[in-house]
Amino acid sequence: MQPRRRWLPFTLTGLALCAIPLALVYTNVAISNQPQPEQYEAPAILPRVTVLSLQSGTYQSRIEGYAEARATDEVQLGSLVSGRVTWRSDAFHNGHPVKQGEALLRLDTTSYEEVVANARQTLADAELTLIQERRQQKQAERDWQRSGIQEAPSDLVLRKPQLKLAEARVVAARKTLQRAQRDLEETTLRAPFDAVVINRSATLGSYIESGATVATLRGTQRVELELTLSSQQWQQLPENLQQVAVQLRDPDQPTHRWQGQVSQLSAAINPETRQRSLTVSVADPLKQSPPLLSGSFVEVSLKGQLRSHLFAIPATALTADGYIWTVTENRLQRHAATPLFSAQGLHYIPATSLPAEIALVAKPLASYMPGMAVQPDLSEETPNE
Repeated sequence: MQPRRRWLPFTLTGLALCAIPLALVYTNVAISNQPQPEQYEAPAILPRVTVLSLQSGTYQSRIEGYAEARATDEVQLGSLVSGRVTWRSDAFHNGHPVKQGEALLRLDTTSYEEVVANARQTLADAELTLIQERRQQKQAERDWQRSGIQEAPSDLVLRKPQLKLAEARVVAARKTLQRAQRDLEETTLRAPFDAVVINRSATLGSYIESGATVATLRGTQRVELELTLSSQQWQQLPENLQQVAVQLRDPDQPTHRWQGQVSQLSAAINPETRQRSLTVSVADPLKQSPPLLSGSFVEVSLKGQLRSHLFAIPATALTADGYIWTVTENRLQRHAATPLFSAQGLHYIPATSLPAEIALVAKPLASYMPGMAVQPDLSEETPNE
């Protein structure tokens, strides 16, 4: 019994060592014989893009921009004489309209009335002296004739120089009186044209020096708006600008509208901006409904020439770097596009290298690449023309 017990552990150990490789082989065979999972290819998910179906057509070009309404006449009202203000019109206030010839201020006239009186006296004395000198000149001629002297008399004998001096004194006295009367009239400051008072600087009791400015007057008979045009814009202008009605609109109050006329197109190009200026005028701006006030910032719009072979695209379809995207056979195509003109949120681009009908991507993304496969969704909306 002792020998059997001695070999039993060795036998069990040997059997265990033989079983390990057999287990590994079995496991490997079992794994290899497992059924393979069913293979299938998932369908590719294409990005969806919204497209607009557009056709090229003929459109009326429009020139749009912004400009400030400015009075055609503006003057720094000054006094030609000095004095203390003794009267001020109730209309002489900032922002108040005044009529042409309306009195605004009056200065103290005492000293100027005295100057006028002295000038009249001087003129009367000069006229009296002239009358006396004319009589003396005639008397000198008669005396020379009675003298019997055969020689021709000199001008001094006939008192001709004295007569010329008397006549010159009368002329000078009249001019002095006219100047004195003008200075007296200038003590009343009047509006030179229909205007609005701006920046009043004088009031009752203040002393005004000769040449001092008392207010700025801004005319109300007409306002002008200067619209700067790029090269593309002025090339859209019609030939007969005088017949074109210009629409004006307050961007903050869309219901406030006015109508103007083109008064001038600059014949020169600004060398710095390469632009030309178009001047639009509006007569009687304060009589409009509502009044068009000087200093207003308005939107200017006028019709231009008819242009054919154009696409009207929404502003969102044009990228910041000047491209549009179209879909052809479910793939994206990129095209450089420069608007010929823009109006009411639409860009009008030439159909130079594009087909007559395109599927335009409404809102392109920065991640788009030319040739990229997409799934187009046709939008039922159309650009508002």
